[in-house]
Amino acid sequence: MDISEFSRLDDKSKYNRHPWETSRKNVLHTFLKQAAIKFPIKRIVDIGSGDAYVIHTLLEKKMAEKYFAIDIAYTPNVIAQLKENNNNSEVIYVQSLPEYLEKYPSDEATLFLCMDVLEHVEDERIILDHLETKENNIYFFAVPAFQSVFSSHDVLLGHYRRYTLSQLSGLLDRNGFKIMDKGYYFTTLLLFRKLDKFLKKDKEASIDNWNGGKAKTVFINTLLKIDFVTSLLFKKLGIQIPGLSCYCLCKK
Repeated sequence: MDISEFSRLDDKSKYNRHPWETSRKNVLHTFLKQAAIKFPIKRIVDIGSGDAYVIHTLLEKKMAEKYFAIDIAYTPNVIAQLKENNNNSEVIYVQSLPEYLEKYPSDEATLFLCMDVLEHVEDERIILDHLETKENNIYFFAVPAFQSVFSSHDVLLGHYRRYTLSQLSGLLDRNGFKIMDKGYYFTTLLLFRKLDKFLKKDKEASIDNWNGGKAKTVFINTLLKIDFVTSLLFKKLGIQIPGLSCYCLCKK
């Protein structure tokens, strides 16, 4: 997650979602809908859950029987605020993967989400080594793509690196994951980021301080939806179009 999300945690007036957040959520929902996963699954575990926005959208769709949100930023005070913000929902908040595995062991079919997390750790094995090898578990990874567009904005967000799709899939393969599906998304954003890099314009804003108006937000969401649908159509034709993010759906 991006720690910046917590700057608005105790003030609901600041929850003006950045189009990237809502579009990213829509991407996940689409991938899960088209994946060969039987829903509702027993558990969904969101690693790096931040302010728990994504996992609550899955809860609203009743996609699991149990929901867990994991984030190193989950102090008792943060958890209390998250519970208040989300009407004491059934989501269980945990501070680390080892804590989750110790307190809530299970052989139940589990979907682990690890979206925009691996780039935040110096050594990805800190997370990958803790993900259990169980036949009925499924893992969805998403990371920012292309080191060539790494900028001070990545530094602001606490990123160590960006990945190509082959780098991400290679990393997961070396750590025992079997890839079921993979690809890129958000081609338009990659083009804008390359332009920013060329013009040496680095963004200083994070997702917590989006102040675009309603019309601008709707326009960007629509643009990213068209972008994503287009990339899916090309992918079905066997054409992989690069994007600002890449993903892998795996078993282990």
